[in-house]
Amino acid sequence: MIVDTDYQPLPFYLAPESPQNKDTLHVVMSDMHSGSNYALFIKGTWEGTKGNNHTATSKQVKIRNHFEIFAEELKQARQGKQVKLIHNGDAIDGDHHNSGDVCTTNPLEQARIHVDLMEEFKQRIDWQAGDLLYYTRGTQTHVNEFENWIGEQVNAVPDGDFYVHDLLKLWTNGNLSLFAHHGPSRGDGANEGNSMRNFLRNVQQEAVKDNRIIPDVLWTSHVHYPTYSPYGYRANGMNFKNMHGIITPAWQLKTSFGWQVAALKQEKIGGVYQEIKADGTICIPKFSIMETE
Repeated sequence: MIVDTDYQPLPFYLAPESPQNKDTLHVVMSDMHSGSNYALFIKGTWEGTKGNNHTATSKQVKIRNHFEIFAEELKQARQGKQVKLIHNGDAIDGDHHNSGDVCTTNPLEQARIHVDLMEEFKQRIDWQAGDLLYYTRGTQTHVNEFENWIGEQVNAVPDGDFYVHDLLKLWTNGNLSLFAHHGPSRGDGANEGNSMRNFLRNVQQEAVKDNRIIPDVLWTSHVHYPTYSPYGYRANGMNFKNMHGIITPAWQLKTSFGWQVAALKQEKIGGVYQEIKADGTICIPKFSIMETE
């Protein structure tokens, strides 16, 4: 067998020149569905451009209370650390199912509500110089192209000419994290995590076949039911590595459509964050989930 001593794996995603390593929090929110009457909402009464208005319902008040709890938790956790804040898709609700369960069907008005919420969140977590904000693209029928507009308004890190990423690639302290809105399901009961592990295994195997760098962490959203699942693989010889798979919770309770398709699933509202230490250690993610009945 001929061994190519000059072999180098092709880069899956090229790592930029990194500044000095620093303990970093990846803070991930997703599926805020701003504009939905079942989702996180601003304080006070919102007034639209056509005379319509909306005041948060009792359920939305409960979601907001948890929003403030999550922000305070992060404010404490981020001390001495950089924050990379990612909104992983479905920033606005649109009028996907023509249900009328929105305060306005105007996507621009929904986008402005979302911008207000994100600016409030940044302030609450003590946003600092060096912190970074990213947006990934959600479901087209919900968001159309408004996540690009939102990203520009909130100074998100662009992807070329756009302020939203189809697939976000982040290098942090020598580790590669990928963020995409759509991914595997969580699975239920004894099967929880199986879909994610299979997903991670497929990504790892395809990277090996193509001589590419294997990502360390994969984040997905969309299904509104969070989970975390590691997948261990043999990197070389008897050296083993872990890939980390994370599905994020949402900031929207079940809509009338949701009750039709998943009536028995418990609602999981909240956010999640993961520390990647300066030495490259990847910590287990921490979920902040609102209590529901």
